[in-house]
Amino acid sequence: MEERRILNRRTTWHLINIKARTEQNTEHYVSMFRNLYSQDPLVALPIGKSGSLKSVEFSEQLDEEQQPNWIKANILSYVIIDPNAFYNRRSQQDLHLDWDADIVANKKEAELYFIPSVHMLAVRKTSPISLKSTVLYLSEALNRIEPNTFDVDVVVERDALDRILSAHAVCKLEADISFSNPGHTDGFFAAFDSKLRTMNPNRFQVTAEGSLDSPLQGEEDGMLQAVVNLSEQNGTVKATIQPTEGSKLEVIDSKDHPKVLKIPQIINGFCSTIYNELKTRYGNHHE
Repeated sequence: MEERRILNRRTTWHLINIKARTEQNTEHYVSMFRNLYSQDPLVALPIGKSGSLKSVEFSEQLDEEQQPNWIKANILSYVIIDPNAFYNRRSQQDLHLDWDADIVANKKEAELYFIPSVHMLAVRKTSPISLKSTVLYLSEALNRIEPNTFDVDVVVERDALDRILSAHAVCKLEADISFSNPGHTDGFFAAFDSKLRTMNPNRFQVTAEGSLDSPLQGEEDGMLQAVVNLSEQNGTVKATIQPTEGSKLEVIDSKDHPKVLKIPQIINGFCSTIYNELKTRYGNHHE
């Protein structure tokens, strides 16, 4: 039996849920990355940067469906040089340079670890490429290779959502939810899910407004709870709450609270560790 390699070093990760709107199976998620690698679309990122794919590695170990356990992808962020936009500060003259269009500047690189069987991706919390840019790249690039097919959502810290649900009063709720998850089973949550499913939406948005005198009703297994719970892995929610009676109003925006996964040690490398961690967490029930 091969000896386990253990590195006692804590690492922290953000999680991204990538969901296909059709063909929600492991094979589709694997082919998604194969197509991404072969087509390698160029994506515009914030502050004048661009993003593309550098490399993809597929696990040689296969799951019960004979698909790779994990996929490791390296993405790049960089600035494309405009040869007509150079300037000489000393002479105060605009310049044109004969510039190789394949040479870019200010390159940053991030490693992504994707587990196809649970369609969940992990990226370092300290990644050189921001979480916002990573999500934007994935959403744009994946839907470029298969138009209107994938939803890409950051997993939200549960504590932030529980603060909304446990608030003394919820005065306003705004949510933007992707609706490609396979289903839910509990009470109103299931009924709400079923009613939406018959509409066949890709995403749905909801805005509900109340006041301190007449706050939104947050009864157990009700509409408010269903929307907030759906947002954990499937979108965003923003709420104006009064945490306790008499306290000041507070705004909780899920975009400010991405889930932070803490892994205390690395066993047999990052790929194996993240595979085992995410399979354990999301292998049985996953939206």
